[in-house]
Amino acid sequence: MSPGRLLLLGLDGATYRILTPAFEAGHMPALKALLERSASGILTSTIPPYTPPGWTSIFTGVNPGRHGIFGFTVGNAQRRGGLVRLDRVRVPALWNAANAQGIPVGLFNIPMTYPAPPVEGFAVSGMLTPEGGGRTPESFTHPESIGRALLERPEGYRIDIDVDYDEDWKSTAIEERLSRNLAVKRSALSGLLGDYDVPLLFAVLEAPDRLMHVHYKYIDPACEHYRQPAAEPIRERVWAFFDEMDAVIGDLLAWAGPDAWVVTMSDHGFGPKDKVVNVNLALKEWGLLGVSGAGGLGSSAGLRRLARSAKKSIPRKLWRKAKSAAHSSIDWSRTQAFSAPNPQQGVYINLAGREPHGAVPESRYEQVRDQVVERFSALVDPADGRPVVDRIFLREEVMDGAAASEGPDLFPVCRDYTYELSDGLYSPDLLTDYRELPRGFHHRDGIFGIAGPGVEPSRDQLASIYDIAPTALFLAGLKIPRVDGAVLTGLLPPTLVAERPAAVEDLELPLAGEGAAASPYSEEEAAQIEESLRNLGYL
Repeated sequence: MSPGRLLLLGLDGATYRILTPAFEAGHMPALKALLERSASGILTSTIPPYTPPGWTSIFTGVNPGRHGIFGFTVGNAQRRGGLVRLDRVRVPALWNAANAQGIPVGLFNIPMTYPAPPVEGFAVSGMLTPEGGGRTPESFTHPESIGRALLERPEGYRIDIDVDYDEDWKSTAIEERLSRNLAVKRSALSGLLGDYDVPLLFAVLEAPDRLMHVHYKYIDPACEHYRQPAAEPIRERVWAFFDEMDAVIGDLLAWAGPDAWVVTMSDHGFGPKDKVVNVNLALKEWGLLGVSGAGGLGSSAGLRRLARSAKKSIPRKLWRKAKSAAHSSIDWSRTQAFSAPNPQQGVYINLAGREPHGAVPESRYEQVRDQVVERFSALVDPADGRPVVDRIFLREEVMDGAAASEGPDLFPVCRDYTYELSDGLYSPDLLTDYRELPRGFHHRDGIFGIAGPGVEPSRDQLASIYDIAPTALFLAGLKIPRVDGAVLTGLLPPTLVAERPAAVEDLELPLAGEGAAASPYSEEEAAQIEESLRNLGYL
């Protein structure tokens, strides 16, 4: 059985909680038919289930402790390493393995792939590409001539939309912006597939993530917001936009042809966002984080109430500057543990020898970590008296590798991911309530499907996010480097597996972003990306 074309279809944040009601309402017929002829089910994401470690694990097949990407930025409040770029990834990607074995690839809009890797074929980078002042750098494509051509088109080209989650939940404005951006991307991708003959295409649609952060509870029938008067018109526009995405999926399936292999995946799922746990404030109240100078006044409940009022009335940018200044008051000499940046969804022990201002000696590491676990385990929500935390993962339980020690030491999972962790220090309360808003938050249960010749359709299967890369390389008829995931042979035709068993070997490959031609982010570019991430609620 010789391999035909291979389509890797990425849907950022896609979840059956939303797709199932969409299908039942008659929407997204192309995706529905694709999953019905697939071996499909839940794709378990990384811990935490966030875009940077998720997509990086999908295209490398290894855990964050090996590829080194824990969030949108490198390091933490003490070790500020700047924004993540593809050239920070410490292992090869599936396109390196494919190119090394003579297979050209097309890469389109995959998050965390800036600067565009110099592949045989073509690459157009995705999220975290700088677009300061509405300008997109030419280094977002390989070859660069693609970028010049895209930017010269009458409609131009944009990687991502502008987002304002403080306002976007009130209307369908975000869906309109997503719609315009999707039309531009659809046209660009069509042109690329006409110009380049690639047997392997990896394309991602990031839009589901954007709109579900804003409108999740309006489109999940399990949420009370679904039945609010404001929900129906927004939900109808969401479904209409999902159909626009489905048209793009139809384009891709037509390109792939009836005999192609199609692997569908999401980097994480979604669920409702109910509350936020202000980690640094909790650690401070437990005596595990110290503040100095005027920052110590933040323990005053009266001042925290004033902060609650101020946040509602002062401009957002000024509030962020005030927050940054407040965090600079942390007294590291009296701090035993501190919050990871929001997208890392974890807690760091202030370990001497690792952190620049480490105060916890190695001999007390486990004792302090156990103390943090005990405190979080005892945390209850005063609104219902129930525990906030379901489980706390130790770092070594969820990752390993040369980079693992650079990541958070603990990963609390709160109320099945309906409570998000924040680095809030001078927030009014330990828990910030978002239940009135229709927002969503990442969940660990994503989706996957494998369709192709001889695949027996099935549902309710289970796979790991690390399995995507080795399975894709196997379907392309290629040798597989040693990764953390495995080929999903149990979901593939037995004749195919018997005909050419998976060949896992030590392969000499370049790193994922090796040779990418782009300068480090300028000060302006970094500021623009950070502002965009703040608007998305990630910083």
